[in-house]
Amino acid sequence: MNATIIVAVVSASASILAAALTFYLTKRHEFAVQLRKQKLNHYSVLFTSISDLAVEGTNKDNANKNFAIAANTIGLAAPQYVINALMAFHDEIKFSNPHKSQQRHDKLLNDLLLAIRKDIGLAKGDDAGTFNFHLIGSTPQSSPQQLDPADRSQPSASEP
Repeated sequence: MNATIIVAVVSASASILAAALTFYLTKRHEFAVQLRKQKLNHYSVLFTSISDLAVEGTNKDNANKNFAIAANTIGLAAPQYVINALMAFHDEIKFSNPHKSQQRHDKLLNDLLLAIRKDIGLAKGDDAGTFNFHLIGSTPQSSPQQLDPADRSQPSASEP
């Protein structure tokens, strides 16, 4: 076979392979970006529903329903370590838990948030030993009293 033909065939094959590889990598990246955006949206809805459980004056039936929907939806896209952290948090706050503890609630909430941050790529500098997050409530609009900032009401969630 003529060397010119061999060079042309190899060049054409390399070009086709490079185009296919570029297409594949681009689609894989687009899918990863779309999944990350979707996860971030699911996690945002989850934390909004958890926040609704903590805020005085909100409709707790709706808050519990929204929490259940958000928690159940997370299972579609979250990795196992996030689901495990979410289930541990839920087990602490559910109505049927007779041994609720604010300290355990806060620890499990921190664990959940750290797991979510790890999943979406924000946990590079996080230190579980010093990470401190708690829910911030608001004063009910119907009550002029100010809540003590150290008072973090414990949310309650229904069992799905």
